[in-house]
Amino acid sequence: MKIRRRRLAIGLAALLLFIPLLLHYAVLPWYAARLNPVLGPDAPAVPAAVRAFHDAAFVADMHADSLLWGRDLSRRGDSGQLDLPRLRDGGVDLQVFSAVTRVPRGLNYRSNAGDSDVLPILFAAAWRSPSTWFSPRRRALALAGELRQLAAQDSLTLVERRADLDAGGLEALLSLEGMHALEGDAAALEEFYAAGYRMMGLAHFFDNEIAGSAHGIEKYGLTALGRRLVPRMQALGITIDLAHASPTAFADTLAIATRPVVVSHGGVAATCPGPRNLTDAQLRAVAANGGVVGIGYWKGAVCETSVAAIIRAILHAVRVAGIDHVGLGSDFDGAVGTPFDAAGLPRLTASLLAAGLPKRDIEKLLGANFRRVLATNLPP
Repeated sequence: MKIRRRRLAIGLAALLLFIPLLLHYAVLPWYAARLNPVLGPDAPAVPAAVRAFHDAAFVADMHADSLLWGRDLSRRGDSGQLDLPRLRDGGVDLQVFSAVTRVPRGLNYRSNAGDSDVLPILFAAAWRSPSTWFSPRRRALALAGELRQLAAQDSLTLVERRADLDAGGLEALLSLEGMHALEGDAAALEEFYAAGYRMMGLAHFFDNEIAGSAHGIEKYGLTALGRRLVPRMQALGITIDLAHASPTAFADTLAIATRPVVVSHGGVAATCPGPRNLTDAQLRAVAANGGVVGIGYWKGAVCETSVAAIIRAILHAVRVAGIDHVGLGSDFDGAVGTPFDAAGLPRLTASLLAAGLPKRDIEKLLGANFRRVLATNLPP
């Protein structure tokens, strides 16, 4: 009987050890690769002159969710859409890394409640601290720490003040995807600022204590707490991101904003109708504020997983908002398929040149517009 119990105990211990290993080394990589495919065909290398122009430009991508998946971003991966080697191959100068801190079950673009969460298993599978498994606030702080560690080991500059924009080499800016991560505590804003957050989206896929979401149940505007925090964010030097914000929250924020805002990743309703894509009136409102709209690369943003669809959306946004108010917002590794990975960004430059845009205008789209906003907003 004792031998039997001992064997049972050993078997249970082995099982308890095997499950975390299976989740970490097999299930999580498979799941991340499945949700973040590169769907476009292999493309020929861009001409040398195009590549030289692209490399000379300041290239900035306004949104990627690559921190979420627990990959070693310092190493070139054979799945997903972004890591540091591929960013460098793509001639990227500045990458915004977003912290995703809560995702409801049954995620959709139309209507999501905020009373469920699929991320505990993902954070556990990534072997993150148990303190992060059930707390969006702790998740945000942990992801900030991971980016800081990545920067320390890989010559990556964290952009926290204006002078960091001139550091040269690859730069990274930390963004919060949805202020539900504050967990209703206004004091958490200062904590997140100290952790390095310099951009914050008001909402993600559900309504929260700060603002309504375009994908929430009620889709309300800024709450009383939101109206208090927007001026404080701008005073600190945090750029406000209106991606995912409800139309009412979008308008409420622009009515009180005194500095440029961004819509970090999305599309335009004129080329791709949908609840998360901007109307022409919203494009004009961002332009009037001096902000920038980042055009995404996935089907929900541009209706096709193709470079041509991205270019159509960019050109329409330029016609409506003006050349100074449009940029790039890939949503790489955001559980979306894209036509190329981070190394493929020169393909966009080649297509913009083929569309007949002047080089000076293309430089603005590639990153100069977003850099201007950050130079305006970041603390000195």
